Amino acid sequence: MDTRILGGTADNPVRAELPSAWYGKDLADDGSWIWRIQPEHVEELDAALRKSKEKGLAEQQVTKEEFEIPGFAAFIADMVHELEYGRGFVLMRGFPVERYDYADLRRIYWGIGAQIGSAESQNIKGELIQEITDLGFDYTKSEHRGSMSSAELRPHCDPTDIVALLCLRTAKTGGESKIRSAMTIYNEILDQHPEYLPILHRGFHYELDGKGPMGRPDEVSHLIPVYSWHEGYLSSRFNQKALEAGQIKAGKPLSALEQEAVDFIGATAVRKDLELSMTFEPGDIQWLNNYVMMHSRAEFEDSPDPASRRLLLRLWLNHAGARPLDDDFCNRVLAGPRKGVIPRDATYQAADMKRSA
Repeated sequence: MDTRILGGTADNPVRAELPSAWYGKDLADDGSWIWRIQPEHVEELDAALRKSKEKGLAEQQVTKEEFEIPGFAAFIADMVHELEYGRGFVLMRGFPVERYDYADLRRIYWGIGAQIGSAESQNIKGELIQEITDLGFDYTKSEHRGSMSSAELRPHCDPTDIVALLCLRTAKTGGESKIRSAMTIYNEILDQHPEYLPILHRGFHYELDGKGPMGRPDEVSHLIPVYSWHEGYLSSRFNQKALEAGQIKAGKPLSALEQEAVDFIGATAVRKDLELSMTFEPGDIQWLNNYVMMHSRAEFEDSPDPASRRLLLRLWLNHAGARPLDDDFCNRVLAGPRKGVIPRDATYQAADMKRSA
């Protein structure tokens, strides 16, 4: 299957007639995007967990070869195919998180990710699995990441090929995950405001919040397109908060037309006919292709008991079968194409997670 769009370029924009160009209203009652983890998959995971511990491997020493799950690996391969050539997202359901302690959950999750490809650093500490939980951060401040708050998050994309979220605990109320197709939004722009496309193809400076190679709070990216055409593939990168702040820090506040274009994407992304909302259950794993999906989260209220508060585990993954990308487009945090955040913690240990063939 091919997801290239023949003839499509920044100078010749064409509609994204792809399986990933969907409307949430058409999928809300369609359960086919929920993939059930089967008992035989869990048996394989249990056996692989046990063997990796018997070999004395540390969590992030576990490789694809050291974590043998042939049946579930085929299930994962089908999921990755769906991310690349289908709707661009999957929600796996039924991983029995209650039967494992925290260390074993992380090890299994890492072993699952190893079937796909390489994990990337998510912060300056070099964390390859990051806890997503409310640490009381203020999302209105540019240096505070929304994932560490309970605030509503605006639609955005993460830096790598795939983002995965494993739900361990849910909030007392709220916290629904909301996704939408960046390809559908492109079609809406093309149909309604094609005059925005040259601006969006040129791109914007993004603030790096101290996560750039210099570690300075005023550091910004080069111009990164919101929509990038490369070898016939259309890919997206959008984070309204980061690009608006980045343009200011670059000394180039958005012009009226630029702001109109950015606001149109932001408003279109939260339209109820585009948006697909899902309420996580413990054991759910959400998988997204960052180049065709935008994700966000509803505000939530947590339990007063710290042991019961909302907790997700996030992986940023790259894989060998991902679409080709323009190097400048996918050098999002100035660490190199498709790379995550440069670690600046002396205790950080580089992972030995191999790219899959």
